[in-house]
Amino acid sequence: MPNLPASSGDDEASASLRRTGFSAVVEPGEVAVVRLHGELDMATAPLLDDTLTSVLGDGAVEVVVDLASLTFLDSTGISVLLGAGQRAGEVGTGFRVRAPNRPVRKALHLTGVEEILGLEPDRPLAT
Repeated sequence: MPNLPASSGDDEASASLRRTGFSAVVEPGEVAVVRLHGELDMATAPLLDDTLTSVLGDGAVEVVVDLASLTFLDSTGISVLLGAGQRAGEVGTGFRVRAPNRPVRKALHLTGVEEILGLEPDRPLAT
């Protein structure tokens, strides 16, 4: 599944994606990897939610969200990750979050969700 941009008719969402550089690139498979880039915030969280919903519906055994290239994460983005983790558990799909950089790790730590998300080491997945 390729990078999923906002619909062309939604000018505000498109402008936000350009401003933040956000993308969610999916590498499908039995273990689906979702690589996040740019800023995950209130404006871009719906794109991630749609992407993760789609990946969870594709029948992967496990979903890995790689945060190595994510430069910013707010509470809305954290909420999307938590919701996806919960949905994955409900359907029996593994869900892992890995490789946050220092600012993103700090946001996850300050909100107390590191353990809930099963946060893994800073080492990113091989490209």
